[in-house]
Amino acid sequence: MKWNSGLHKYFSILINLILVILATVNLIPFILMFVMSTQDNHAIFSGLTFIPGRNLAKNFQSILAVHYFRSLFNSIIVAVCSMMLTVFFSAMAGFAFAKYRFRFKKLAFNTILATMLVPMEIGLVAFVLEMRILHLSQTFLPLILPNIANAFGVFLMNAFMQEAVPFEIMESGRIDGCNDFGVFLRLVFPIIRPAAFTLALISFLNSWNAYLLPMVMINNPRMFTIPLVIAALGNQFVADYGARILGIAVGVLPILLIFVFFSKYITEGLTAGAVKG
Repeated sequence: MKWNSGLHKYFSILINLILVILATVNLIPFILMFVMSTQDNHAIFSGLTFIPGRNLAKNFQSILAVHYFRSLFNSIIVAVCSMMLTVFFSAMAGFAFAKYRFRFKKLAFNTILATMLVPMEIGLVAFVLEMRILHLSQTFLPLILPNIANAFGVFLMNAFMQEAVPFEIMESGRIDGCNDFGVFLRLVFPIIRPAAFTLALISFLNSWNAYLLPMVMINNPRMFTIPLVIAALGNQFVADYGARILGIAVGVLPILLIFVFFSKYITEGLTAGAVKG
């Protein structure tokens, strides 16, 4: 028994050591990103170093010159609106598929999942023409409205509600006089917060990092989001990589803060529906 206990102790130490090494390896790119944000092009391409450079002030002036913080505000507007619409409509659709019976339910659900196999680029030209016909181009709406139809969000919410939302709660709500929408808002939505937080973060990240759709739909520099501004840093001959990396580093900070504060809910949501009770 003592030998088994000692072996288990050394095995745990080995596992923890491996995890520390892997965590360190994953942190190195972030450390290098913040270091390179203080350097100029010559220092960046001279080789990797963990010593900060002396170009931070100049890089900061470069991102201010292109109104970086205005683009940060634009990205927040687009990402937050997209996140809210994605979570709300995906939750309603997932609730309907998980707890209601209706004709062609399975066909409709499989059709929604099949849209995940279709790349966005295939319908990009038609989408741009549609937005121009509706006079919505050069606004933020083309960047927000497509997130209402989120196939992955419907799948995630459906998987979570299958086990997390019992029919008894719905029946008790109807007995108390709630209609279906009232049951969803007052009883169901508080239960699905872990999945909602997970989907919110995924949607926020997708909108925050989107480049192709904003590049096609927005030509006004005052409406640029962070990816567009970062791509525009430099001049027509040379890209200012130090300023670009600084812009990326500043843009990553909100994502890191969100993950730190809501990591518990994110983990619960990602494991939702994986194990049936």
